[in-house]
This record gives sequence, C-alpha cells and structure tokens, in this order.
Amino acid sequence: MDSPAAHDAEGPAALSSANATPNASAPSPPPTKRRRTAPVLADCCRTCRLRKVKCSGNPGNGPCSNCARLELSCNFVNATDHDETSVSRTTPSHSHTEAGTLRKRAQRACSQCHSHKTKCSGDLPRCKRCEAANLPCEYTPAKRRFTNVRFQNSAKSIDSPQSVSGSGARSDGIISPTLSSSSSSNNTGGAITLLTDMANLNAEDLLARKDLILRHMDAYMDSVYWLPSQGFIHPESTYRDIRAGTLDPVHAAGICAVASLFVNPTQAGRDFAQKCSTQIELYLFQNVYKFSDELLILFAFNITFNIVQGSFAKVWQCFGIASRLMLGLRLNWHVLPRGRTFAQQESLRRIGWHFFHIDRMLAGGYDEYISCRPENMRIPLPCDEAAYRENRPIVAEKLYDKPAQPPSTINLHAFQVRLIDLRHRIQVITKRLSSASSSNLQYVDASKIMADINGLQNELTRFHSSLPADVLLCDQSISRYVPMAERPGYVFLHCHLAGCHIELYRIFLPGQKEKLPVEIVRKLPPEFLARSQKQAVAHSMSFGRFCDAVQNEVDQMRDTGKQEMAADYSTIQVGTACVRVLLIAIQYQLFRDISQETTAPLWRLGKTDESHLRYLIQAVQRVTEPWCGLLNMAQQAYDQNQALVEEFDRTGKVVDHRSADGSGRLRSEGDQRLASTDALLAGVAAGTMEESRRAMIMDDGNADRWFRASQLPLNSGNPQYTSPTASSFIIEPGTPGIPVLLAQARTASLDPSEMSSIYESDNAMMGLGDLTGSLPDSTAMMPTNDMPLMQMGGSIDPAMYHHAPPGPSPTFTLGQQGMYVDGYGGQFANGHADPHNYGQQAGYG
Repeated sequence: MDSPAAHDAEGPAALSSANATPNASAPSPPPTKRRRTAPVLADCCRTCRLRKVKCSGNPGNGPCSNCARLELSCNFVNATDHDETSVSRTTPSHSHTEAGTLRKRAQRACSQCHSHKTKCSGDLPRCKRCEAANLPCEYTPAKRRFTNVRFQNSAKSIDSPQSVSGSGARSDGIISPTLSSSSSSNNTGGAITLLTDMANLNAEDLLARKDLILRHMDAYMDSVYWLPSQGFIHPESTYRDIRAGTLDPVHAAGICAVASLFVNPTQAGRDFAQKCSTQIELYLFQNVYKFSDELLILFAFNITFNIVQGSFAKVWQCFGIASRLMLGLRLNWHVLPRGRTFAQQESLRRIGWHFFHIDRMLAGGYDEYISCRPENMRIPLPCDEAAYRENRPIVAEKLYDKPAQPPSTINLHAFQVRLIDLRHRIQVITKRLSSASSSNLQYVDASKIMADINGLQNELTRFHSSLPADVLLCDQSISRYVPMAERPGYVFLHCHLAGCHIELYRIFLPGQKEKLPVEIVRKLPPEFLARSQKQAVAHSMSFGRFCDAVQNEVDQMRDTGKQEMAADYSTIQVGTACVRVLLIAIQYQLFRDISQETTAPLWRLGKTDESHLRYLIQAVQRVTEPWCGLLNMAQQAYDQNQALVEEFDRTGKVVDHRSADGSGRLRSEGDQRLASTDALLAGVAAGTMEESRRAMIMDDGNADRWFRASQLPLNSGNPQYTSPTASSFIIEPGTPGIPVLLAQARTASLDPSEMSSIYESDNAMMGLGDLTGSLPDSTAMMPTNDMPLMQMGGSIDPAMYHHAPPGPSPTFTLGQQGMYVDGYGGQFANGHADPHNYGQQAGYG
C-alpha cells in the first residue's frame, strides 16, 4: 500500500507528463454523475406519474386511490386505453398545477405583510391585517407569469369562451363580480374586474370572489335585511350557495350592488356597485322575453340600489316593469308557482311587499299614482322569521286582519308594512287638505276633517298597542335590540311611528311650507288646533329622545372594526321634519305643559325647556351625521338643518327658504283684510285668538269631544276594530300633483343641491318653478274653471295627464285575455274584488 507521501510526490510529475503528451488536445469526457434511477412501475397511472406521486396501483377497472380522492381523470378506468399520446397536460397557472389539481395556497402576500414577514390572508382589495391596522395594502405582480393568465389572453377568452361544467353558474354569459389579483392597464387602481366566464377564474380569484360575496352578504344582513321588505333572500340557503360556489352570479351581483355602500364607502366601492348594477340591468333586458318570477328578485335589488344612488328615473321605469310582471304572474293574488318550498314561496311574497313599499314611496302621498292597491294585495304579510329560516310552513296574517294574540305569526317586516300603508293614507289626507283650492272649500265640513284626523290617530294608537311587548319603546328594548341584527328594523319602526304622528299634525303648525288653507283654519276650533300643535311637538320630542338613546347605545358598543349606524337612511327624512318642528316649538313656546295633551309616550320625559329642545335637535343631527360620508343627500340634509338652526339663532324665527311656490300668499278668492294661515296658526300657538272667533266655529264641548276621542288608552281591553279610515270630505277628481321623486325623474338636469329635499318631510309638492325646465313650451293652459283641486299652486302640464273615465283602476284591469294570462272569474273579474269581500278589514289600513 502506497503512503500518502508517495502519492503526493508522484502527483505533479504525472500531471506534467500528461500535459506533455501529444494527444492531450482532445478533451476528456466529463465524469458521469451517479444518479439513483427509480424503476418505472408498470402499475402506475399516468396522472400520478405526472404529479410525481406514488400510485396505489390498478384496483381493477377503476381509478386509483389518489385519483378517486382528488376526482382526477385516471387511465385505470379504461384499462384497454394505453395510448400515451392522449395525455393532455394542463399548463400550470396561479390556480392549477400541471397535473390539473387546484393549488391550496396563494402564491404571494401583500407588500406590508411581506416586509414584516407576517402571514397574509390574501383578501382583496385589502388583507385582514392591513384593514385592521388601516395600512395601504398593495399586491405586487408576481414575477413568474403563465400563458393562461386572464390578462394575457383576455381577447382570446372573449372570442372563444370555454364552457363551464359541473357548477351552478349560468352558462349564458352572466357577468359576475370579482376582484383582480394583479394589475392591469385598464384598471388603474388594480381594483375590480368583472369576468365574463367562470373558466377564467383561477383559485386565487375564486377564493377572493367567495370572500368578497361573503363580506357583502354579511353587510347586507347587518344593515339592509331588516329594513322594510328587504328580507326576501333566505340567509341559510344563500350562505350555503356562496360557500359551495353555486350562487347565481347575477344574484351575487345584486347583493354586492346593494351592500357595497357599507363594505367600501369609497369611490372604488361605488364604482364596483355601479358595475354590478349595470350587469343586472344588462341581464334583465337581455331576458325581457322571459315571463319568470326569477327576474323579480333582480328588479328588487336594482330598484333598491338606484334609490340609494338617487337614480329615480331608473327607479320609476324599473318599478313599472317589475310591478306589471308581478301582476302578470298574479303573485299579489297568492297564485304562487308549484313545486317550490315554503321558504321560496315566502321569498316571493316578501318581494311583493317590497314593491308595495316602493310604490308608496314613489307616490309620495298621491293616491292617484298607486299601482299596488291594498285591496289587491291578497298575500299574507311576512311570516315569523324563525319559520321562514327553518322552512316551516305557517299561515301569517294579512294586511287588514285583526292582530292575533301572542305568539304572533308575523315579524318586524309585517309591522313595517302596516305602518307604511298607514303613513301613506295619512299623507293622502294631509296633502288633500293642504292643496285644496278656495273655490271648493265651501263643501268642506270642519267636523269631517276632525273625524278623519281622529280616525287616523285611533289607528296609530291601535297599531302601537298591537306591537309585541319586547318591541315597545323602553330602555330595556333599546338595550336588547341595539346589539342585535334586528336593530335597523326596530329603529325604523319607532322612528316612523313618531314620523306618522308628525306627518299627521305638522300641517297645523305655523311657518310650514305645507299648510292648511286659511278657509279651513277659520272653520276649525282653536282648541283642536292648539292640541294638534302640541301633538306634533310632543312626538318630535319623543323622536329626538329615541335618537339620543339609540346613538348612546351604539357609541357604547364594542369596536367591531366597522362603522355602526344607529339608524337607516330613511330616518333622515323624519329627522329633518323633527328639527323644523322643534325650532317652531321654541319660537312659539309650544313645549309648555306638553305632557298633558298628547298621545306621545312619556318615556324619558324630564324637564322640558328650550335647552332640552336644542339638545334633542343635536341628538337628531348625531344620528344623521354618520350617513354624511356615505350619501351626498345625507350631507346636504345635515348641512341644511345646521343652516336652519344657525339662521334661527340669528333671527329667532324659522325661515323656510323653499317657500318659492307662493303657498304662503293670501288667496285671491278670500277676503284680503283677513289674516293669513300663518297668522291664524301663530295666534293659536300664542293663545291670542279672539273670543268671537271661537264662538263662530264650534263650542268647546264639540272640540273636546272630537279630539279627546282620539286618545285611546293603550291598556284598553278589546278595542273595536273598524275599516281603514278614508277621507270623508269631498275632493274633486282632477290632475294630481307631482311627487318629488317623479319630479326628480322628469327633470333632465338636476342641481345636486336640490337632492336633499328627497329626505325632507316637506317633500309633498314641488314648486312650479322647479319643473319649468321639464315641461314643454307649447302647453295649452287649463281653463280656470276646470282647474283641479289636487295641484301645486298652479296648473301643471295638462297634456301629460288625461282624466280617466269612472270605473275600476286601469292599472289592474287586464285589457285582453291572452295565452299567458288566465281570466278572472266571479268576484275577481276585471282584476279586483269588492273591498267588502276582502277578509276582515279591521283595525289597520
């Protein structure tokens, strides 16, 4: 054995001799690298071989265990197929491996999480860590790109879209919302991309899409679901479809459009919601030839979105189509499609009540614009929520049924529908009173006016007594409902119950845009007028105290990372009326002895003075303020109320800058020497009405009889339920006034500063000057002797309205019986029935 020294000595010599060899110019072959070669198993499928995993072997004319578990194609299924050329490898992408399996993790983190070496959730547009810390979240594009990324072959995918198999998505090209996972030249913010084909969605997009829809669904349940007639989506089935990836993309777009305001109130969120709404409209009008109830939920989503956005022209036209579709399907007659579960049928009924609510909101108190007549709404009210979610059949009450004893079969949505119908009938009577012309007031009887006010007050009292015990206004119910998901419905109920009282009595206050004609004021007893003014002030104070209590409870809640709203956007309208009434109460000292002559709840009633009323005004503004960052109209209403308070602090008077329609002028038909409406009502408020005027109208006994009859005790045993109150004074048929939302829709270019009037209480009529731009120039004016009673301080374009012949409402009359609509028989001929045959019309209207 040679020693190491010998090897060292021989090494250089051997190397030099080798270099001196003549044939050393040829390079020596590289040394072979030893490599362990695994034997090729004959009993291995091609899929496992591509995936480089151990195959369990051929079980015998069936897939191997790996392919069966992952639901991959396995050549063992057909043992006779050994053609290797038929193997089609999948190009690796962000979503799938080369073998076609779904990647289980995202491929990159945001820049913030990457720099801090923390785990990133991968949520879009911001991950959970950045959203919680309010950090800028940016996903840098991946360095490695594949050939089938959607941004590189978008044109090809649009030209030749691939079909989607085995999913619940539609195959007719519905566009679904998702978020982009990488930057694009067309999307400057890297924000939102709408994909036209589910095949283009990779795993990261699918996860982001599910997370996106789930977040919007959570926001819908928290902020929208318990608003009037918005609970028409079944929560359990919707969440299940989202997690399973089978939710209809166009339904997902509807949820995202409505809830995007609460998820991302920035401009990017508004753009995303608008894109979702655009895709809903595209789908609706592409499928306008379909006579299907599946389109109703899309109309419901789109109408709600456009109401919040202020696109009232779309609201009017989409509602017209949706209401006719509902009538054509006869859903309002409780003719529901067969083969549906109870929950699916209940969803259709709730959509019908949703249109019922939208109809009254668009009508603005003008009964002539109503399409969904109450006598034609034969469907039950929204049923108990537990029965709906459990898919448990239950028979609920109808609109005018006498309230049942506990346990009730209806929920908060049903009480909201009854209150909405009652508020509409209150608006109808007050608008007819305030818009009556002097030439027709000789037929108006003061006792009949007081009877109508008394009847509506009785209905409001009975409605309040029918509420469940846990919903009645008290500190315990507020503490119970504010942390719950039902908070929006609970707050809406009490806010609009106070709003109904304010709407009923505020026409008796001086300084209002809507006011009674002076001829009617002269006929009414001063005691009745004084007590009506006290009613308006007392319920405004109750509304302010409720807003203060709810906002305080919300402020004390634990921080959940999202902005908590104490009330919904419709409360802004009631709040504006409340601020105006409270300022008038301060001006005329109407808050003295307020608790003696009112039906308002005496809840939290303390010392009543001017400072307390100013505190209540600030409480109303506190509830409105969180909406200012979400809705421009809320900001404008808030600023207008603040300017009204500042003007009152300077002048000591409530100045209505919007009284440009001349509603406060003396009427030419009356005696010019007599006082105006404001002067008479101010005299009543100050208690300076002449004694002679009191004797001319009515004695104190009759006034006390009319007004005190409206104060029905809440703890009365069995109140007598009567038919809904209808106006007993005579109103001539004629051209109706224009609701504010219709005026907004008709006006081509609208000043944004006027949008705040949508949420004000004084939105009964638009001034004639506001509509000049929307009326044609060549308008033949109506003769003076033919001027209708229901008009806005002057004649409206008569070419746009025609007097309908007497008879049933044309909205519900079927012109002809075609192949799609069956004729009604018996009492339901002509699409409506005798109101006396409609169940028990007792107590509510």
